[in-house]
Order: sequence, then C-alpha cells, then structure tokens
Amino acid sequence: MVAVCDVYQPHLEGALEMAGGKARPYKDYRRLLEDRDVQAVVIATPDHWHPLICIDACNAGKDVYVEKPVSNRLREGRLMVETARGTNRVVQVGLQQRSGTHFQRAVKAVQDGRLGRIHYVHCWNHEFSPPEGFGNPPDTNPPPDLNWDFWLGPAPKVPYNENRFRAGRWRWFFDYGGGKLTDWGSHLIDVVHWAMKVNGPLSATASGGKYYVTDNRETPETLQVVYEYPGFLLCYSTLLHSSYGHNGHSGSKPFGSYGILFQGSLGTLFVDRAGYEIFPQTSVNREPTGAQISATEDPNGLGLYYTSQLTSERGTSSFQHDPHVRNFLDCLKNRKRPNADIEIGHEVSAAGHLGNIAFRLGQKIMWDAKAEKITNSAESNAMLTRHYRAPWRLPGLEG
Repeated sequence: MVAVCDVYQPHLEGALEMAGGKARPYKDYRRLLEDRDVQAVVIATPDHWHPLICIDACNAGKDVYVEKPVSNRLREGRLMVETARGTNRVVQVGLQQRSGTHFQRAVKAVQDGRLGRIHYVHCWNHEFSPPEGFGNPPDTNPPPDLNWDFWLGPAPKVPYNENRFRAGRWRWFFDYGGGKLTDWGSHLIDVVHWAMKVNGPLSATASGGKYYVTDNRETPETLQVVYEYPGFLLCYSTLLHSSYGHNGHSGSKPFGSYGILFQGSLGTLFVDRAGYEIFPQTSVNREPTGAQISATEDPNGLGLYYTSQLTSERGTSSFQHDPHVRNFLDCLKNRKRPNADIEIGHEVSAAGHLGNIAFRLGQKIMWDAKAEKITNSAESNAMLTRHYRAPWRLPGLEG
C-alpha cells in the first residue's frame, strides 16, 4: 500500500494505520491518481462515487478493484465498462462469491443439469431490527474534519445528516445507494446470473415500502421484486421485521437469514456463504393392492413410497475474499479478465437498478438488455441516468 485517500480525517488516519503508517495520505482522489507509484486502486467509497473514480483511474492508467454495486445509475455502469475496455484496464468487482469453491461447485450443479429444469429461483435478505431503525437525527453542521461538499460530490447538495454519512446508513438514501437490493442483492443475483448463464432480465415488477421502521431512510425496508428471465422467474425479497428465510432458517447468522434457492424439476439447491445443499425432488408411487380399504386405515397413505432421481449433497463454506483479491493481483500480471469483470458487475448492478426503478414508479418495466433501454416507459428510461452536480461531470452520461 503506497497511498490512501479519504475526505474524512478519522478514516484517513485509520487507513494510514492499516497500511503500516508508510502510505502517502491524500484527501483528493485526483491527486492520488497522479501518484506514479500507484499501479492499482481499491474503490470502497459510497456507491455514487464509484463510476467517476473508476473511470478517472482507468484513464490514468491504473487497474481497479471496485466495490459493488458498480454504480448508482445504470448508464454509469456501461460507461465504466466502455472505459475499461478502451484503456485495456483490469477492473475486478467485489463480487467475491465468484472466487469461492463451494459457490463454484453449486453453480456447476445447476449448469450440469443435475437439478433438472429450473423455472423458479428465490433470493432473500431477511433481518430483524428494532422499529426505530437508526433513528431520525436532525440536520446539523458537518464534523469539522469532514469535507462534506466533497463527500457529496456529484450528488445533490443537501445539509449534513448523520444518517446520510455514517457507514452502513448512507446506502438507504437513493442519492448514494440503492438499499438492500443493490447492496446484498448484488451478491445473490450475481450467483443467479452466473449459474443460469443470463445477463439481464426481460422485465421487473416490485412492491414494498416502509411498513415497519420509522427512521429517515428513503429506500424500502420491505420489498419484493419479481424478475422475468428467459424461461424462469427470479424473486428477491428483503424485510426487517422478521429474520426467518424461505429456507426456514431463523436468521442467527451475522447477516440475518439470506440465500438462494434454485428450484428444479429433479431437486432444489440452497446456497449461501456458509455452504450449499441439494435436496432431491421425490415422486409419489403406490404399491398395488387388491385389499379393500377399511375405515380404520388412511387411504392417502396406504402403500405409498417415495423415490427420487437425484442424490442429496452438502458442502461447507469456502474462502472467498482472499482468493478474489489473489485473482485480481494475478490478472494485473497476466492481463486476463478477472473472475468478476466489470461487465459482470455492471450487469448484476443493472438488475438491482431496474428493480428499484420498478418500485419507485410503481409499474412493470420491460427491459431490452442488448440496447440497455426500458421499452415501455419514457419516465422509467429517464431514471437510467442522473445529473452530476457541478463541477463534477461524467462524459457520455446523458447520451
């Protein structure tokens, strides 16, 4: 680590300590990109800063590891892909599950057809929170050691509010993030794209709202999104008032209950970061009998037996983050596409953005993934991009 950058002094000092005290500190990322000792950068800012920093880094000749979602609006992600390709930069997205061997094994089971025909997939993030959420702090002056105007950057200028700034809270405001759908949903939907070999939905519908928490977040705390893909449906749900998941898990994990269920004609596969399990689909058979059923016997259970064409299987967790970083570093040397290339990251981020657009406008949206346009609503299509606040500018954003 030769350099660190942050607009908030305590975070900058913490980063310097993590880097062993030897890195050069910067408060303006543009100055860091001028540092010739920097070969690659890690972008772990709020989402609304990802596109501009990533594109500037590529243009400065730096390779990039950028966190998910890659963008705050869909159009920004496409510009990131185009810039990475035009500058021949390696851009890895923080979808580290792609580098976990148990995820790779689960995906192979789907792609090999072991589950039969899959027409339904369900992803979820279910947690339990107190109804006050993270509260309703008033607008105040920003801390003296924070450059609030720089933190906002291309986002609209608003008064400082602790919940807009603090880690783990800013993503619940649409100017900076997209809620749980683009946060954790990116990890889960990415595995679906990977396993099912798809790069975008045909349509999206969404319903939800703030039914439980009373804090000042903008994004829904209860949300159900239904995506239509060629040949199957993908449902994503998130909620904060109950931690039970669709697999019956009570949510004792650090992230609450979360995971993915691939439901096929021969079996169902559940996978999360703790491991995976395959459950065979059973067929009901009845033994031939000539005996008369008496009133004391259960006619629904007489002579029944259950068979399956699939063997059950279970796998435990695997390392994901470290191999993902290793893959990035290897690609810096061999110049190959990384496990979660920017195009992959953009496509999964796009699915989250489409779900949020469907929710915010309350209508079903039809998606042309090749043209990256919403085909049934000019109002929805306009939400694929956003205006940057001066002096910040991203060329091509409104094109």
